[in-house]
Amino acid sequence: MQIETAPYDILNYLPEGILMVDERGVILFANEAFSEMVGYENSILLGLNILSLLADIDVFAECIAKVMAEGKSLDANTDFLHRDGTIIKGIKSVRMIQNNDQIRFFVNVRNLSEINRLNKELRDSKELIEYQANELSALLSSKNNELEEILGSIDEVIWYIDNKTLSLQYVNNAVEEIFGFTQEKFLTDKSLWQEQIHPDDRSLVKMFFETLIAGQSHEIRFRIIRHDGEIRWLNSRIHHHPTLHLFIGITTDVTSTKSQSDEIAFLAYHDPLTQLPNRAKLKLQLENYFEYSASSKFTLLLLDLDNFKNINDTMGHETGDKILIEVSRRIVETAGKNNFCARFGGDEFVVLLHDTDIESVDLFANELIQIFKTSLTINEIDFFLSTSIGIVFYPQDASNSEDLIKHADTAMYEAKKKGKNQFIHYHTSMQHAIHNFLHIEALVRDGLSQNLFELYFQPLIEGKTLLLEGYEALLRLPHPKEGFIPPDIIISVAETNSDILLIGKEVLKQACDFIITLRELRQEPFFVAINVSAKQLHQEHFARDILHYLNERSIPTSFLKVELTESAVMENIDIASIQLTQLKEGGVRIALDDFGTGYSSFAYLAQLPINTLKIDKSFILPLFEGNSNRHIVKAISNLAHVLGMSVTAEGVEEKEHFDFLIENQVDTLQGYYLCHPLPKTEILKKFKNSAPYFTPVPSLGYTI
Repeated sequence: MQIETAPYDILNYLPEGILMVDERGVILFANEAFSEMVGYENSILLGLNILSLLADIDVFAECIAKVMAEGKSLDANTDFLHRDGTIIKGIKSVRMIQNNDQIRFFVNVRNLSEINRLNKELRDSKELIEYQANELSALLSSKNNELEEILGSIDEVIWYIDNKTLSLQYVNNAVEEIFGFTQEKFLTDKSLWQEQIHPDDRSLVKMFFETLIAGQSHEIRFRIIRHDGEIRWLNSRIHHHPTLHLFIGITTDVTSTKSQSDEIAFLAYHDPLTQLPNRAKLKLQLENYFEYSASSKFTLLLLDLDNFKNINDTMGHETGDKILIEVSRRIVETAGKNNFCARFGGDEFVVLLHDTDIESVDLFANELIQIFKTSLTINEIDFFLSTSIGIVFYPQDASNSEDLIKHADTAMYEAKKKGKNQFIHYHTSMQHAIHNFLHIEALVRDGLSQNLFELYFQPLIEGKTLLLEGYEALLRLPHPKEGFIPPDIIISVAETNSDILLIGKEVLKQACDFIITLRELRQEPFFVAINVSAKQLHQEHFARDILHYLNERSIPTSFLKVELTESAVMENIDIASIQLTQLKEGGVRIALDDFGTGYSSFAYLAQLPINTLKIDKSFILPLFEGNSNRHIVKAISNLAHVLGMSVTAEGVEEKEHFDFLIENQVDTLQGYYLCHPLPKTEILKKFKNSAPYFTPVPSLGYTI
């Protein structure tokens, strides 16, 4: 977690490096002096682990242990790694800051490399340049043995070459250890040193000498190939002497340091589990595209494994990690060497395609979908996975990395909403839909936090006697600023983000409040039906919690009825069967809502403990628009009775509906023709009137 940087801006004016890290070593703040010292932009440093910047990673653990024991550490020499792999020598001191159980470590770093470099340069300049500027010609011609002995005792390769021909004029005997050829061989063949340079680095070295201005000194790092084929990395500090017309250099073998630096750099930009580039590397890759190939088009695909959390929760993270390794292998194999793949985080992966032809991209996305068709076998267990993919095109869909990833994420979640195991192209309309979703989500959370949700109750009338049988509780959200929010919109958003579980608890509470109030006013049996979503039904202790709550409030279970849609039941019929059986055995009645609009199968009807089938209003409203709807209603009524269930018709809006349903022995009627949904206060007022409030009245509209 990054700290807010505003209060720390003043630290950017200090010449010494300042860091704030947590106990794991994650960098929370770095001032500009430290960023410049290690060669990274501040935005890249934040979130990196300080271990990736240390030449000796054990230093961190030792230092933290000392600080935890003593509260601070004494100044200590520490080697940091520059972005280019060079070692930056520094002195650091560390203090521990503890606030509200959070431990942070404040690190002060003084850069010694620059001082050491200047001292070394002054020493080298004094010994090699200024001295040679006055004495070099005489010493070279006489091959002064004393100077040769001095230079020969130095481990670094000391040399100079002609600034026009680049022919070697002098080299000390340290060249043999690094290059593998003798000093004499190099002095005899004055272009041999150029032949040893790695072919891929020769143009770099040539350009370096061509652009090094007389009087200046600079460093260059390049590779050589020894006569035995071994590749080594060299670092050369080279001075272009303005009067001797020579390039004078000191060269050091940095192969071991470079290897260590490369390993640390790899860990900084790669996922340690899958070895794929990580999110930081993806960001750099995209920035390179924008900077160097701004006119080139490409495609970004964001993959998210469907329901992967269930595997981690049930099988453990070790199994989950093995699956991620295999998944990454399949993705890379499918993408090929020419396309960039990264692990974005968790179970999300990104692929960058150079191709932007829609047909080719869709073909590739289908290939990614197909690689999950074959099971993954881990510890002799077969796992069947699927993935949802969001696709964006550059520059059509976004012109920067942040928007590209955000829009790909939007498209990916759209694929999730549409059933998973598919890919979706981003469209601007999705962003509008997200804004609407977030707006409704905020209203829903207002309703929960401010207790705005209210239940309306619509009577259910017994068809034979026209007596009140019970009520269906219907959710309403009268928002003080937005007015009444349609229930179907509320429910769809709440089911997506799991707010439905909190809403469900509020519905149960208000329904039970209503039951208790009515029981004090009337002796006849009745029930209140509440609607339950798939997410509620699939909670492990759903049935147990309802029965416990009813018992807690001393409400007989026969006063509650649970209504579920076919789709909620069929999402996992095994779990649904267990939960509903527990409810029915506990005395709670079960109604299957919207019957006929979904899966409608005799097989599941026979195995589920259902008391009532509710005929969806989509069959009732057009009852007399042709014969088919009347036939369907009759068939459902007969089916329910044959299976020992009662049948309820909702959407009774006209007298003709009422008469037909009574004639065809529909047990229970519900609709505006009989009574509108009413708030609790209105129900109680009606209760005190002598005339029953459920006498059929003219239709005024539709119910939800």
